[in-house]
Amino acid sequence: MNKTIYDAVKKIRQENIVSFHMPGHKYGRLPRKIEYQEFFSDIYEFDTTEIYGTDNLHNPKSIIKQSQINSRKVLFPESDNYDLIYLVNGSTCGIESSIFCSVKKGDKIILNRGCHQSVYNSCLVSDLKPIFVGENISKEGVFIGVEEREYIEAIENNKDASVVIITRPTYYGMVFDVENIIAKAHEYGMRVIVDEAHGAHFNLHDIFPKSSVYFGADFVIQSLHKTLPCFTQASVLLVNRDRINRSEMGKLSSSLNIFESSSPSYLLMSSIEICVEQTEKFGKKLMEDLLNNIYIFKRKVKNYKIFETSDPTKIFINTIDKGINGHDFAKLLRYKYNIQVEMSNYSGILMLCSICNVKKDFDLLYDAMNDIVEKNMFTLNSDDNYEYDGFFGYDEKVNYGGVEDKSVSDDGIKSLKKSKKIDLDFPSVIPDRRLSPRDAFDATKVSIDIEKSVGKVCGEFIIPYPPGVCIIAPGEIISEEIIDFIVKAREINMEINGMLSSDFSKIQIVDCD
Repeated sequence: MNKTIYDAVKKIRQENIVSFHMPGHKYGRLPRKIEYQEFFSDIYEFDTTEIYGTDNLHNPKSIIKQSQINSRKVLFPESDNYDLIYLVNGSTCGIESSIFCSVKKGDKIILNRGCHQSVYNSCLVSDLKPIFVGENISKEGVFIGVEEREYIEAIENNKDASVVIITRPTYYGMVFDVENIIAKAHEYGMRVIVDEAHGAHFNLHDIFPKSSVYFGADFVIQSLHKTLPCFTQASVLLVNRDRINRSEMGKLSSSLNIFESSSPSYLLMSSIEICVEQTEKFGKKLMEDLLNNIYIFKRKVKNYKIFETSDPTKIFINTIDKGINGHDFAKLLRYKYNIQVEMSNYSGILMLCSICNVKKDFDLLYDAMNDIVEKNMFTLNSDDNYEYDGFFGYDEKVNYGGVEDKSVSDDGIKSLKKSKKIDLDFPSVIPDRRLSPRDAFDATKVSIDIEKSVGKVCGEFIIPYPPGVCIIAPGEIISEEIIDFIVKAREINMEINGMLSSDFSKIQIVDCD
C-alpha cells in the first residue's frame, strides 16, 4: 500500500517547518525536553481502552475522574464551582453536547454569526430557530466580535430563547465584554455557552483577558490543543455546578455519549495530563518569554502593518498593502522560507503563537518578511515583479508518494507575482430566513448557476475556510452580496467548505416548486 498520509506527514516533520499554526505543541517541541521520552517513543504501547486498571470517560470513577479534578485545580484553581470534563473529539463535541442538553426541539437560540460550524450543526440536529447577532469585521477581514448591546437587545427581544452562544475570543484573538451579557441571559433563565476554544492559555498571564469562567458562564469549552502543548482534538468542557443541577448533568452526560466517541483515546487523555503538568511547571515562565519575543518582533517590523489584537499571541500581518494577497504570501513563506502560518485571508496572514515558539522562530519570520520586501518579489498592479527563480519544484516540495499537490504547482507559484486588487469584503448583512435550517436541510434541492441564484432559498452551508465562518446557511435567502463574495473568492482559489460544486460555479437551492 502506498502510505500517502504517513509519507506526507513524515516529510513535513523532516523539513523542520517553523510552526506558527496549531497544534500548540509545535511538533512536540516542549514535551520532548522533559521526562516523557517513553510516551513519545513507544506511543503504540500507551494506546489502550476500558480494561481493568483504566477507567471510562463517559462514566469516570477512578483515574479519569481524579485526573479531571487535578486538571481543574491547575487550570482554574479558584473555580471550585466548576467541573472539568475531558473531550477527545475536540471542542466540537463539547459545544454540540452543551447545546443539546440545554434545548428542546424547536427552541430559539441566540448566536453570533461568526460562531463555529458545530453550532449550526446543532441547529440542524435539534431543529432550533437561530436568532443572529451581527459580527464586527475590520476592513482586513479580522473578526472583532460582537458589541454588548447587540446581545442585550437580542436577549430582550427573545426572552423565550433557551441558549445564548458566545464566541470569545474570536479566531483572530479579539474579545469583548461578556459579564453583562451573561447576567442578562441568566435573568431570563437562559443557558450561556461560551466557545473559548482559542483561549485555553488565558490564565498564563495577566495581560490576557479573563476566561468566561470568571463571569459565571454555564458551559465554557476550550481547545487545549490549539494554544497549549496538547495533541490535536484534546479539549476540555467546564461546567458551572451553581447553574447546572444533578439532573441536567445527567442530560449532559447522555449528550456526550451521543456526540463523542464511545472509544475515547487514552493517548489524547494522556496528552492532556502532560500538557497540564507542563503548563503548571513551566507555563508562566514560557509565556513571559513568548510575550517578550512577540514584543521585540513587533517593534522590529517596520515594513508591514500589524493588527492590534486583544490576545497578543495572535499576530495578524497586513500583506496586501505590499502588493501580496495573504493567500499568496502564506504560500511564499511556506515554500521558500519553510514557515507555516495558521491562516491567510486576502488581506494578510494570521500567526498563532504558543509557549512552544522560541526566539529563533520570530527571527526567521522577520528575516523572511524583510527579504520579500527587499527583493520586491511582488508589486501590486505592476509588471515590475520579482523574477521567478524556480524555488518550487514538484520533486522537491509537492509530490508525496506519487500524489501531486496541484495547489502549489509550478504554474500556481509563478502566478503568485500577479496579485490582483480585489475588494473581498466578508458579507456583513445577515441573510433573511425563509425556512428553518432543518426544514431546508431535509427539503429537495437542485443545483443552479450561482449567478442565477439571487432570491432563492439556499440549500447548503457555504463556509469559506479559513476562517470557517458560515456566510449563508440552509433556509436563508441568497443575496447579491453573497454571490459577489463567492465569485471573487473563486477567482483567488479560496477554499469554500459545504458546497457540492467542486468549482463553486453552482449552488444548491431548495426546490420550492
